[in-house]
Amino acid sequence: MTADVLLHMDDGVLVVTINRPAKKNALTAQIYTALADAIAEADRRDDVRAVLLQGEGGNFTSGNDISLFVNGQTSGPEESPAGRFLRAVIALHKPMVACVCGHAVGIGATILLHCDYVVASDDARIRFPFVDLGLCPEFASTLLLQQVVGRNKAAEWLLLGATIPAAEAHRAGLVNCVEPLETVAEAALSIAKCLAAKPRQALMATRGLMREATEALVKTSLQREMVVFDSLRQSPETQEILRRFLERAPVRAAART
Repeated sequence: MTADVLLHMDDGVLVVTINRPAKKNALTAQIYTALADAIAEADRRDDVRAVLLQGEGGNFTSGNDISLFVNGQTSGPEESPAGRFLRAVIALHKPMVACVCGHAVGIGATILLHCDYVVASDDARIRFPFVDLGLCPEFASTLLLQQVVGRNKAAEWLLLGATIPAAEAHRAGLVNCVEPLETVAEAALSIAKCLAAKPRQALMATRGLMREATEALVKTSLQREMVVFDSLRQSPETQEILRRFLERAPVRAAART
């Protein structure tokens, strides 16, 4: 386990903390691997009854470290560390709670669609920046976001890529509740502990039944998005955008904030 991902148990809850605060918890290949291992371990362990995902240092995650996307990737998208993480989350049979503070960008936004409860701080800012980076959304978000917030709002968020304040995300249904920054971690842990204390078989059965109808669609959407994402990532247009992003130079598809 890398020092960039911290794990600890608290009353049946496996607390998973992304710990790269100097980079706003941007995700590297090593972090993806550690997160995939932690989620798979949580699914196997009898003493883990719920998972809480959070970020250290005032941010949830600013998404992928952009350097991951600039050339270099030789394995297929499904074999990548990110692909392993996506599949581990989808395969998880136990409830997962997200504690969202500060920036929740890219995969930091799309993972919320796979959580059973999302607690956001009042300073949280959620963003789906894929189009501005020359990419398409991932994590079956082109399917799930429409189901959660409706087609028009999903189109607005995915196509325009504007920053979404916590209050707006709450009104649209992406976030369950908004808490003051000072108490959000406590509130999220309380929800996770509440889920962990529920009758285990009934909780897992109910969660499974809720997801059963869309399980095949989610997997198909995830696979299709991976293929399109990787094709776009390798295109000259996207590589130029990403290189300019890394150089902090202006890009034509400038991000809306």
